Amino acid sequence: MTTPPGRPARRPFREWASLIALVVIGLLVITSLSFVGWKHWQRNHTGDFSAEPHSCELVTPQTIHRLVPTSHGGRDGKGSCSWSAPREEGPKRTGVFLQAFVVTEDLAVEELHEDRDNTLGWEKAPPADVTGIGDEAFIRFRTADPERPAVAQVCFRLSNMVVNITYTRADSDREAARAGAVDAAREAADHLRASVR
Repeated sequence: MTTPPGRPARRPFREWASLIALVVIGLLVITSLSFVGWKHWQRNHTGDFSAEPHSCELVTPQTIHRLVPTSHGGRDGKGSCSWSAPREEGPKRTGVFLQAFVVTEDLAVEELHEDRDNTLGWEKAPPADVTGIGDEAFIRFRTADPERPAVAQVCFRLSNMVVNITYTRADSDREAARAGAVDAAREAADHLRASVR
């Protein structure tokens, strides 16, 4: 007659607890290293753009003519372009001002967020998000005043490129200012996206 084998001894509770703790610590270390690696990549990832674009080419002449009918071509500046109505039309004249600059991708994110928080000269209400323009975008307005021209500005980021487009109208029509700034910004973003395909 054979003796049935005895049951294997159970591990003490302390051994199981130690094993679980080691697994949890290992997972935390792996997660931390992954996060540090991601932040390092993000900090050193330059982005899709290596140089400032030709700013005056980001918005088509047709769109500019619709927004600023009496403008005759863009005035090129350092990383910027402006289209304005003639001075003879007085201080309340229409205009579009575009500024674009290239930094690293993480700095572009920081720059856009800092710009969003800067309310100097703009309405105190939080800027509204705009979808479909770049990787992120928002719009803001100059303080509402029926006696002053309406001014809307769209700021957006596409990879490591930051672009600000300001549209000033001769009247106080905020909705028209908003529509014009969004149209110009969307066109600029599409042009930039197409340039890196």
